[in-house]
Amino acid sequence: MEKSLLIVDKFGGSSVASSKQFKKVKDIVLEKKNRQVVVVSALGKENPDDSKITDLLYLLHAHIKYHVDYSNIFNMIKERYVKIKNELEIDFDI
Repeated sequence: MEKSLLIVDKFGGSSVASSKQFKKVKDIVLEKKNRQVVVVSALGKENPDDSKITDLLYLLHAHIKYHVDYSNIFNMIKERYVKIKNELEIDFDI
């Protein structure tokens, strides 16, 4: 009996840092027809001055934990995702 392999690809960081990068990931995913699972993790830096989303999420958690206003950090995270959503012309509510 032949064993079948589970094909999983993970994309994160700089590979999903912008709408341009998401388009590249889409092409890679569509190339391999036998791929079964695609995992997309947090956005990386689009520009050198950006923060990684993972770092912002840790900071957000600390602000919430210590009851410090977190709205600015939350909005930074949201704006990155909304920007990509809008550039890709994806219609869903974030």
